[in-house]
Amino acid sequence: MILSVVSSFAQDATAVKDLKKQQKVLELTAKLNSLQLECEQKKLEHSALISKAASVNAEANAATTDFTASNPSSTVKDAKDTIKKLKEAKKINKKLDKSLKGVKKLEKKIAQLKAKISKLDTKIQFVDK
Repeated sequence: MILSVVSSFAQDATAVKDLKKQQKVLELTAKLNSLQLECEQKKLEHSALISKAASVNAEANAATTDFTASNPSSTVKDAKDTIKKLKEAKKINKKLDKSLKGVKKLEKKIAQLKAKISKLDTKIQFVDK
């Protein structure tokens, strides 16, 4: 009688451990899904920045070749406009770089989380068998 009570208690303890591990996997999966959504949003923002940066860089490249020495006052004005365009291009390129780093960071977190989930899944499967 006592032996059967002890064995049933041990089975309940392992079942509780298994359920806790499964709960942890579910929590990590929910976190993974939210990170994947966030990553997709960042990728969309990044692609929008890429197109904006391309147009601003093209304008800046075109503006740097438009100088003429025939009219000094217009050359000064053109130089000031070019400086503005180059500063804007620099600003957009910094945003683009920051955005890319953010996407890569999220992708790294996602990969780590997937590895953690698969590790826990294999532990649960071995225990079930």
